[in-house]
Amino acid sequence: MTSKAHPTTHSHPRLILYVAATDTAAAEGATAIEELQTDPDGTVQPTTAVDDVHEWALDADCIVVEGDHSEEELTTALEAAGPVPVVVFADEPFASSSVAADADGYVRRDTADAYVHLADDIERLCATTREPPAEDGPPDARTAAAVFETTAGIASCRDRDRLFERLVDGAVDVLEFEYCWLETINFGELVPRAAASAVPDEALESRSLDDPLGVAFRAREPIRIADLTTYDWLEPPFDGVRSLCSVPVGDVGVLHVVAELPDAFDGGDLALLEGLCGFAAAILERNWAERGIVNERDRLTRERSRFHERYSRLKDERDALFTLFRNVSEPTLRYDLEDGEPVVSGVNATFEAVFSVDREEIVGEQVVSCALPTGLADRATALTEAIQANEQRDLECRRVTPDGIRDFVLTVVPLEVSETTAANAGGLIVYEDVTQQRRHERQLLAAMRRLETISERIDDDVRSPLNTARGYLELAEKTGDEEHFDVVETAHERLSDRLQELVDVADGERTDAEPVSLVEVATRAWLTSETGKAQLLTDGDIVLEADRNQLYTLFESVFRTTIEIEAADDDAASVTLTVGTTDDGFYVAGSRPTEADADREADPEPGRLADADGSAFGLEPIERLADAHGWDVGVAADDDGTAIAVRGVEILE
Repeated sequence: MTSKAHPTTHSHPRLILYVAATDTAAAEGATAIEELQTDPDGTVQPTTAVDDVHEWALDADCIVVEGDHSEEELTTALEAAGPVPVVVFADEPFASSSVAADADGYVRRDTADAYVHLADDIERLCATTREPPAEDGPPDARTAAAVFETTAGIASCRDRDRLFERLVDGAVDVLEFEYCWLETINFGELVPRAAASAVPDEALESRSLDDPLGVAFRAREPIRIADLTTYDWLEPPFDGVRSLCSVPVGDVGVLHVVAELPDAFDGGDLALLEGLCGFAAAILERNWAERGIVNERDRLTRERSRFHERYSRLKDERDALFTLFRNVSEPTLRYDLEDGEPVVSGVNATFEAVFSVDREEIVGEQVVSCALPTGLADRATALTEAIQANEQRDLECRRVTPDGIRDFVLTVVPLEVSETTAANAGGLIVYEDVTQQRRHERQLLAAMRRLETISERIDDDVRSPLNTARGYLELAEKTGDEEHFDVVETAHERLSDRLQELVDVADGERTDAEPVSLVEVATRAWLTSETGKAQLLTDGDIVLEADRNQLYTLFESVFRTTIEIEAADDDAASVTLTVGTTDDGFYVAGSRPTEADADREADPEPGRLADADGSAFGLEPIERLADAHGWDVGVAADDDGTAIAVRGVEILE
């Protein structure tokens, strides 16, 4: 049987643990042993749980295990007993088992004096003085208890300095050497952080990392020196010290234990210190990780608090904006983003009244289709870009209302973008009716044009008759010939007619021709024409002198004619019309994008316009209106589409 090392006999009353398979067997066995043992104060604790062996091992002097347990349970009991002697009490066949061979004693239970023999074997084991643990062997029960208490204290410690103190105190309790202290690294020096009370002050001074006592920390390996006096280069930390153990505590510091006797530490002492320091280093690492987690949690808490504050502020601003949205006097549309696409989330009462729409019918619809008339492709593109840019922008458009076609300026007002959102959170589109303003602008432009006309005609139509009358009046004075007065009278009559014409121009009574915007008239004509699902694009704008109503009628005819030409099989949805400018006029170009030519630009090539020869396309109304203004009309057609060009137009600055 393998010999086990046990501690010396306990000084307290003897305690025997009796382990049986049943409560009855455990009670009977405990009673029999109590009656036969020699220690009058000794007690026998009965139990049926093999797991109790581990809990009683530190206090028991001997453990008796009946053989009715399985070999696995008996093996568990032997391992849990540690240094406490174990006696197996079993029937004769059990003697040949391997478990019985590992026990400290074996007594047959099937003999007449079984309990007497058991009591004698217990007395033998408890009275025998055991030899001390061999070097590098397992610690005794008392040392194990000190190690357990020390590690428990270290594990529960969250404060760094307090942990160092518990490590030093634990090392003193475990090894029972009173000179122990711990140093930690600080800016290249080993600085004392915790020490036992017996350590003198001269040992507690900071030392360079290159000091011989720092070798354990530098090498991250424990060292044991049997006699310091044998090394001339190694100065003892204080007088009278002969032995030393130094063990690193991770990468934090080093623990020193010294003794006054040489060779005071064995391999088991060094192993215990290494285990304690390694455990302390692990707890420091755990505390550091937990502190990082706590710091991160605190940071996230602060971030969450700031987020809630910002969210609350944004919510208040949003609520205030929506209150304004409901009460604002201008037509206003509210939109949200769903999967990046702007959709209508609400309109105010003014919007419903001005555009004669029902709020319930348009909520959830695409913004572009509700905010703009259909078919204005360039305006739709501009509005979409403004919303996606998340910037406040102004756009102009014309819409049909119950009061007629009105001019509006659309202002896109996005809500504020928060730091936590990747895109904007919607916004408002506010309509400002600028019809009267635009009318005044056109009236002002017309007045300026009339003044320019008056200025030009004064030179051409007034100054010449005046010069004629003045010249013949001088001749009449010199010659006395009355025939000269007839010429003067005729000049005055002509002058009177010219002056009346100028008065008519100044009064605005001759309004057949006035400055007009090409895009403005074209857009107005598009809104009132039957264009189906065709799209309108504009490329540039000019101001020209024309009869507004006639130009309006011209564009209606051009749109209708071009769509009829381009719409193959009545599919007007594939037709795109472009109104653009040239050096001497304007054009309307139709295109029919195909799958093979989907990327072709809508604007016609200059050569197509140059080839416009006025071929018959049923353009009589268009040509008649153009002739009334002195313009020329031409048509160019190819596989890409048709272009109707109007040339000879006087473009105003």
